[in-house]
Amino acid sequence: MYKQLEIRWVDLDPTKGAETRKKRPCIIVQDSIVNQGSKTIVIAPLLPGHKHWPFAVNLVPTKRNGIDKERHINLKQLRAVDVSRISNKQGVLESRYWDEISNALKIVLGLS
Repeated sequence: MYKQLEIRWVDLDPTKGAETRKKRPCIIVQDSIVNQGSKTIVIAPLLPGHKHWPFAVNLVPTKRNGIDKERHINLKQLRAVDVSRISNKQGVLESRYWDEISNALKIVLGLS
């Protein structure tokens, strides 16, 4: 079963236009309960470097999250993917990031 805040490798190809491409680590954003038996999972890609965008959450590598270098979650690139695109677990993102993720999602989705 896939759990919220897991970092998994996801094959994002094929893509169109400005969508994030290739196989890369992604954070599972969708709630763990919703993931049970679901054939699609909502993810957001982890991209290299730090960004100062209101829809980005900057991450630092730790043993727990398994990230290899400084990265950011681009929550403007949310995507529902079929579970067949999801592969190896890289790690689990620390819960201390959840408030930042939640705030970025509110900005992206226009929620107050």
